Amino acid sequence: MASLWKRKELHWILGSASILGVLLLAWQWVRFEASVWYEGVGGGTAVLDRVTMDPIGNTLAIVALVSMVCVVVLTFYRLNKQATIPVSGWWAIPLLAVGGLGIMLYLSSIPETLICYPNGSCQIIQQSEYGKILNVPVGIWGALGYLAILVTWSASLVGSSRLLRIVPWALLALTLLGMLFSLYFTFLEPFVIGATCPWCLTSAILMTILFWLSAETVQSLRLEHALYA
Repeated sequence: MASLWKRKELHWILGSASILGVLLLAWQWVRFEASVWYEGVGGGTAVLDRVTMDPIGNTLAIVALVSMVCVVVLTFYRLNKQATIPVSGWWAIPLLAVGGLGIMLYLSSIPETLICYPNGSCQIIQQSEYGKILNVPVGIWGALGYLAILVTWSASLVGSSRLLRIVPWALLALTLLGMLFSLYFTFLEPFVIGATCPWCLTSAILMTILFWLSAETVQSLRLEHALYA
């Protein structure tokens, strides 16, 4: 792992994944905007009008979106710096993952009429074309993601030295994937759908914290290599 980092290959992997996510997001938005203006999808609602459909929720989503992007940039910057002693948040990871798993299961199992009572934003999102991926509700995909994080973290309890070296990197990869998904969906809510689900926004914030903490575990591993190399 240390040699991989020194060759900067990891930077290319993480950076390429982020750029790919941004490009896919931009393409999705351009495609949607073209359909709005040229095909009349959504009644030809302009972007600003969509944002003002749920002013409070969408404003919070935009603030969260900007904050998430800043966290991603700061995380890559920190990982690119020399290994330093991180603030340990190892035991917070499963707690946050359980919280995210609960939110996703709630969104997937509660009747749509009760999900976001009383404002109904979640119903709008779930009933939109973005409420499912491959005909599977987004909540199920989110639950699987949080479950994968929990299982990966739990593998570190086995005590195997090999697993202890792999788990931090696996957590970083899983939470990076979760971050890209959260960025994509948080972007869709105010700018495309026009409604923000508070549960989805909470999940995005939890995933952002998990990504940050996962980067800390990698820093701990790098510091250990630096001390005992």
